[in-house]
Amino acid sequence: MKKTAYYLQLILIYTLLWVIFMENSHLFTIITGLLIASFSITLIERFMLHGTFYELYPFNFYRMLKFSLFLLKEIYRSGLSMIPLLLKGKASPTFVEITTDLEDNLALVLLSNAITLTPGTITVDIEGQRLLVLWMNPTTTHPTEAAEIIKGAIERKITEGI
Repeated sequence: MKKTAYYLQLILIYTLLWVIFMENSHLFTIITGLLIASFSITLIERFMLHGTFYELYPFNFYRMLKFSLFLLKEIYRSGLSMIPLLLKGKASPTFVEITTDLEDNLALVLLSNAITLTPGTITVDIEGQRLLVLWMNPTTTHPTEAAEIIKGAIERKITEGI
């Protein structure tokens, strides 16, 4: 039952993306999206993955939605704090190297993308568990403090599990 629910969620997510990319929600588009999503998942599992999506990429739709809303809040919060600095021309970018406790490649990519989506920071490089981040107007040069400011809340949300 859990596996069936997982695949239904995956198919619905892919179908939603299909509808968004097609820019209409006609019944034909939705049915086509459902068929393409099912077919794609089957082909990818059979010919590309060394396992199943269920085994390799566990996720929970509710947690994904919760993380997306959290990230959206962080993006807006950071963006609003950057506006005055940019308008005054007081942006002074600095490279900061931070380390993370995340070991899973998918979690590392999710963290680095979340950091880049947040205004004022850009992940430039990932090497193992070290991330090189371009940070606008750093408030500290201490690596541990910088890491907590840049990735703290995001990393905790990822660690909770998506």
